[in-house]
Amino acid sequence: MRDEKGTGGGKTAPAAAPYASAGDRAAASKRQALVACILSSSLVGMDGMMTPVALPDIADDLNAGLAVQQWVVAAFLLALGGLLLVGGALGDVFDRWRIFATGAAGFGVSALLVTLAPTAPLLVAGRLLQGAAAALLVPGALAVITTVFEGDERSRAIGSWTAWSGLSVIGGPLVGGALVDAVSWRAVYGVLVPMAAVTLFFILRATPRGVREAGTGRVDWGGAFLAVPAVGGPVFALIQGPGSGWGDPWVLGALVAGAMAAAGLAWWERRARDPLLPVRLFRIPAFAVLNVVTLTLYGALISSGFYTVLFLQQTAGYPPAAAGLAAAVPVLVLLVLSRRFGALADRYEPRWFIAGGALVAAAGILLMLRTDAGADFLSTVLPSVLVHGVGLAMLVAPLTSGVLSAAPAGLAGAASGVNNAVARIGSLLGMVAVGIMVSVSFSAALDDQALPPAVVRQAQERPLVGAPPAGVPASEREHVRRALSTASVDAFHTAVGAIGGLALLAAVVGAVGLRRPQRGFAAARCPGGSLHGAHHDLD
Repeated sequence: MRDEKGTGGGKTAPAAAPYASAGDRAAASKRQALVACILSSSLVGMDGMMTPVALPDIADDLNAGLAVQQWVVAAFLLALGGLLLVGGALGDVFDRWRIFATGAAGFGVSALLVTLAPTAPLLVAGRLLQGAAAALLVPGALAVITTVFEGDERSRAIGSWTAWSGLSVIGGPLVGGALVDAVSWRAVYGVLVPMAAVTLFFILRATPRGVREAGTGRVDWGGAFLAVPAVGGPVFALIQGPGSGWGDPWVLGALVAGAMAAAGLAWWERRARDPLLPVRLFRIPAFAVLNVVTLTLYGALISSGFYTVLFLQQTAGYPPAAAGLAAAVPVLVLLVLSRRFGALADRYEPRWFIAGGALVAAAGILLMLRTDAGADFLSTVLPSVLVHGVGLAMLVAPLTSGVLSAAPAGLAGAASGVNNAVARIGSLLGMVAVGIMVSVSFSAALDDQALPPAVVRQAQERPLVGAPPAGVPASEREHVRRALSTASVDAFHTAVGAIGGLALLAAVVGAVGLRRPQRGFAAARCPGGSLHGAHHDLD
């Protein structure tokens, strides 16, 4: 009789099954972790791309002006940019899986608060909480990937994460526009709530059971306490100054508080044991120059999308979905061409791709000077956003690889995290600074239109809006509409000129200030741009 426990025939399968099952479970856990990382980055990316499309509807629903529209974006960027490095440090010091899960849960709860917000102040408060939660999600995604995957498998995982997250960013403006058209601005944030819940589900499924990673280092709470007011003070003053007056005590107080916090941050970071902002990185000329390029360039890029979407909807009368398409085109071009330009930058001089890309992006932005209140999409808007996208594709990968390559051994992850925070802060400062120019230009144009003072006061709260305010007599509405449309076009052209100037400045700084960088990180491996909140395991 044959031994049932022998090695003959097919009787060995039951003994091998547990090992196969363990391997399957490990593979499934890795897939779940990658899905969680893709979804978390998609949450933040879609939020950033859908929000500008929703702003006109938010203003109409909450009877708000440009200042509130700026705060809806600025509150998110302020919390994200100010706390991004803190989020990465928390993941390193504590269990990164728990921090990642906390970010997903916090993002979902705050998105729900924004969806239900009955007033503008509560909406802005919810956006601040969303930004804080995103500061845990953004660095958490790459930290998880570098923990779960190794070697070539890690490279493939990062490639999948970048590609799928990029596709979600492309879809953000289109989905957001469709939701605003079909439902309201509240649906834009409402759809993020179940997405956050699904993200949390996959994070919890992929989290190793009974394992808590040992933390290293400590959180620089002093730096975190000073970083937010150092950025928030000037931002508050720049947004509120045009409406409240530059002599307003709150505006002056915000400027003084911001300056004091910035000085305190610089003093503290030089003495901190584990500094939030490694000041010594900025002593490296290439790193410093690349971050100046990043600051000015992202100030231009985000401002361009913000004010173009507002103008197309509020002045040119585009439906939200069409305005969203204009915002999606540059991102699509970036994802299609960036890897190819990255490979060319690796072969030739990278700085010329950074400087040249900024120059091409500036040309695309300045093409918007051809727009008017009846701007045609195919002949006017599309050429501008296509050229803009080609410029982005030329510069993003070499800019990212240059930042990583400029850092000394062991600090590439910190360098990428700093550069990503600089990009967020540049976006924030650029948007609010250009907003001042828009308000001033709009008010100056209205002064030449001989409108009733009451109409002018109402209109000044909402630049780039071509519709007459409520209460204007029917006999005067057409005259007021033409006056507002003319003033809005002038203000938008002022914004385009300023934004194009920022991109040109980035091109000049890149061309003059950069030298051939060290070849530590290939640009072709950075097609999606900065590795958000990059983790030390990249080193």
